[in-house]
Amino acid sequence: MNIGFAGTFLVIATVSLLLLGLPVAFALGIAGLYGIFSTTGTAAWVTLTSGAALHHLSHFGFLAIPLFVLMSVFITQSGIGARLIDATSKWFNFLPGYLHSASVIACGVFSAMSGSSIATAAAVGGVVLPEMKARGHSMRLGMGAVAAGGTLGMLIPPSNHFILYGVLTETSISKLFAAGMVPGVLLVVAFVTFNVIVFHMRPDLAPEGETAGKVTWADRWISLRRIWTAAILIVTVIGGTFLGVVTPTEAAGLGALAALIIGVLLTRTLSLESAWGAALQAVQITAMLGMIILGGLILGRGMALMNISGAIVKWISESGFSPWQVMLLINLLLLVLGLLMDAAAITLITVPLLFPVVQSLGFDPIWFGVVFCINMELALITPPVGINLFVIRSITGEPMKEIILGVLPYTAILALGLIVVMVFPGLTLWLPSMM
Repeated sequence: MNIGFAGTFLVIATVSLLLLGLPVAFALGIAGLYGIFSTTGTAAWVTLTSGAALHHLSHFGFLAIPLFVLMSVFITQSGIGARLIDATSKWFNFLPGYLHSASVIACGVFSAMSGSSIATAAAVGGVVLPEMKARGHSMRLGMGAVAAGGTLGMLIPPSNHFILYGVLTETSISKLFAAGMVPGVLLVVAFVTFNVIVFHMRPDLAPEGETAGKVTWADRWISLRRIWTAAILIVTVIGGTFLGVVTPTEAAGLGALAALIIGVLLTRTLSLESAWGAALQAVQITAMLGMIILGGLILGRGMALMNISGAIVKWISESGFSPWQVMLLINLLLLVLGLLMDAAAITLITVPLLFPVVQSLGFDPIWFGVVFCINMELALITPPVGINLFVIRSITGEPMKEIILGVLPYTAILALGLIVVMVFPGLTLWLPSMM
């Protein structure tokens, strides 16, 4: 069988099944089974598919995903989003359009506790967007700020996407976490800077109202005391991982336990009944993610048996493209796929396919992990399937057109951030080099 034709058919079949509305797990799995059948026949498919699942799903790093999901659900249920918005809005109320900037900063802090983009957008947006509407602030820019700020959950550790990438490529998850910190903080600064410039030029977009300027330093310190639990979780998860005291999986377990203790015993924002409900919700989310990952692993095994990556590497070596030209093509491919599919599906389809190519070109796997995740951030806020856009619509009920128009400038900033990370790889590799 011609590998080029078979590989092209496999990718087209996968995308077509997804566009037809087939559940992601089944679309990936069916396409993967085609790859296995076409290369080995029917005799070995059970062994090969179960082997793919066992090899990756038994990886110790994969345990971090359900544990971080559990921690994220505990945090969301405990209502820390409201306390974060209260604190950030009081500390940054001197900025023009401070609610918009406060929402971005709150997204950054929440991301450092949850590792989930969707949970970040939902938790922060559910609090700040109704407040913006009540005060007569620009909902268009507010929705854009929260949707874009939510994507930080994919870049700021403990990112579940870094865990998935690390397991699929056997790259250090701890170093991926460290690599995402500087770009994540820089994106927060860039989003806030944009907000300040816009609202300085157009103060009518964010009327100050009667309460602006009346926040005292006592109010600020009190609001900070109300989110001390966030500092505990961030130090436990990120600090422990970066210092090498615990592995990412151990940090996830400690974070989930700490979130439960904080919610039930310290802040008393979680009852035992609501904690049990949160645990059941985490099980449902984990089961869904597990099915998607399993389908992706089967697809990856099918691609490996068909040697699609090897064929791509050979084609590139014979085509005369420079490594940076190939990297540009990879980014364009990810951008197009981001318009058609969700980030999890793109990751499971493309990482097993592209990672050997990236390695053959001499690019750093840690750096490429950050580049890849920024591309997935763009996928979260680009129509027609950007999931964060739908999260915002479910909160506000605003027309999708308004949400898309609001997120456009932040999308441009995110794209600029991608370019900066590609041109200056030291931004991502500085912290990992210290570990």
